[in-house]
Amino acid sequence: MEGVKIVFIDIDDTLWWFTRNSEVALASCFEMMGCADRGFNYHVFHGHYEHFNRELWQQYNHGLVAKEVLEVRRFELALGACGCSGDVASLAVAMNSCYLEQLVKQSHLVPGAVELLQYLHSKGFEINVISNGFKGVQECKLEAGGMNSYITHIVLSEDCGVTKPRRGIYDYAMSLSGADARSIVMIGDDPSTDIAGARNAGWRTIYLNMRGESCPIADYTVTSLFEVRELL
Repeated sequence: MEGVKIVFIDIDDTLWWFTRNSEVALASCFEMMGCADRGFNYHVFHGHYEHFNRELWQQYNHGLVAKEVLEVRRFELALGACGCSGDVASLAVAMNSCYLEQLVKQSHLVPGAVELLQYLHSKGFEINVISNGFKGVQECKLEAGGMNSYITHIVLSEDCGVTKPRRGIYDYAMSLSGADARSIVMIGDDPSTDIAGARNAGWRTIYLNMRGESCPIADYTVTSLFEVRELL
């Protein structure tokens, strides 16, 4: 990809395997909090949690809900849907804290993540990450995955007050690198946030399609991080 000098990469489900790590953390939290003793099944709870978490994250990405609301409300709604009785609000707060503690301990990476970072580093690219994930949590994920040493800038929506896909976070990221848009490529797994947002900012894009969802607006589509090395 001619002219590209700087690579921005999404963190969750692009480098750090959020889907797998979250399942492990959530199951651990469910057990540690004694939820089975309250009479509901983990698999039922997990289904409700995933549904509400996805809805709330979509709202958060578009500035419709605050971080603090998202974190607790996803558990509160899932517990309520399972028929949990008692002080659901307090349990939701405790479960969120437990979940985040377990989450940042997980280190499963998307296949090819380390190899891609090593390749980009060897070729002299500046490697940065950009995420709507929460400050503190995202840094711990990079550390747990052994990726910190490759990263120049960690750009989080909390740092600039703007979430992907809105233009502001991309302009903020570009200002940190001191580069023009055409020298930057974005690698991400979400068509509506990573790819659409970066494209709107004038960046080139590589869409990591691991779920079989098409993204016609991406400059390139790959199904594995190993394929990215053929483009850069």
